[in-house]
Amino acid sequence: MIFKGINILVFLFIIPIMLGLLLIKLFLKKQKDNIILSFVLGIILEFAICEIIAVPMIYLEKSLQELVNLHNIIIGILVIISFIINVKSFKEIIKNSFKFLKQSPKLLFILVIILVGVQALVLAGYMHEDADDATYVAGATVSVQTDTLYKYSAQTGQTTGGEQLAPRYRLGPFPLYIAIIAVSINMHPAIVAHTIFPIIFIPMAYMIYGMLANKLFNGNKKNVFIFLILLSIAHIWGSYSIRTNFTFLLFRIWQGKAILANIIIPLIWLLFVIGEEDKFKFGSCVLIFITILGGILTTTMGIALPPIVLMSLSLAYEIPKIIDKENKFRITNILKCLACCIPAIVYGGIYFML
Repeated sequence: MIFKGINILVFLFIIPIMLGLLLIKLFLKKQKDNIILSFVLGIILEFAICEIIAVPMIYLEKSLQELVNLHNIIIGILVIISFIINVKSFKEIIKNSFKFLKQSPKLLFILVIILVGVQALVLAGYMHEDADDATYVAGATVSVQTDTLYKYSAQTGQTTGGEQLAPRYRLGPFPLYIAIIAVSINMHPAIVAHTIFPIIFIPMAYMIYGMLANKLFNGNKKNVFIFLILLSIAHIWGSYSIRTNFTFLLFRIWQGKAILANIIIPLIWLLFVIGEEDKFKFGSCVLIFITILGGILTTTMGIALPPIVLMSLSLAYEIPKIIDKENKFRITNILKCLACCIPAIVYGGIYFML
């Protein structure tokens, strides 16, 4: 039990933070002490890596163990590089993190922790049955039990027919990410999905909302925490339909489409705002590029929705600025955002060719 706890801590907290610190060190130095953003970006980088290697391995009919080995080797190399680059900064990062906690309104901070914690622990501790588990959880379980990648339908067990074998599932193979984590920490995919992932992804969603609120309120921590409290109340009472993002967050966050709605799309907003602040330098564009690539892993709707959100934001922000005081056209930022959509364009093309 202790060993499994250490495995969970390493694979789902420490490794993502190390990966995120690497991204921030390379591409977003202004946020070098932001351990929350590091954690978020680290998870997204894992999604992106999984997407890049999983799709070709599915069509090459490789085994799950080969996918796990390759994924973890790549992650391990990046973590070692991150450690080497950031080792001298760890003390300062930890110091600044505690400084942030000390400067936060204590009562509001504790209330936010309680509200978010209750939302995560209720889903982790109680059973929610959902029909889509026949795709996400069953798909991961079949891969683990047969050591294959989308060879057998999770619905029928056959190698032909079955929804899961269609290109729209193979191009967004989030169940394989569940399977990778399950094998890596030696737990059943159903436990990973229903118990571990809510503890990870529900707080992660609130981290992103909190960072967005920090931009919206110009760093006013009191307003940020009040915003998160109100947002928590909206989420808790937001199950007026089975199709709201509130319901997806608090009922089935282990499913890829729920992660797309509650994590990927809000993160696109956050990274766009950060990009606007630094005039879409190369680093900001790389992080948006990785996020869009990671979004495709969650579901093939990730091919369409994140680029639509990004380009809508880009056009809304930049069109009023296209003609400046000297009557010179400025469309550079729009073109940079379009370049960030290349993963979606590529995978969209693959989808229509298959």
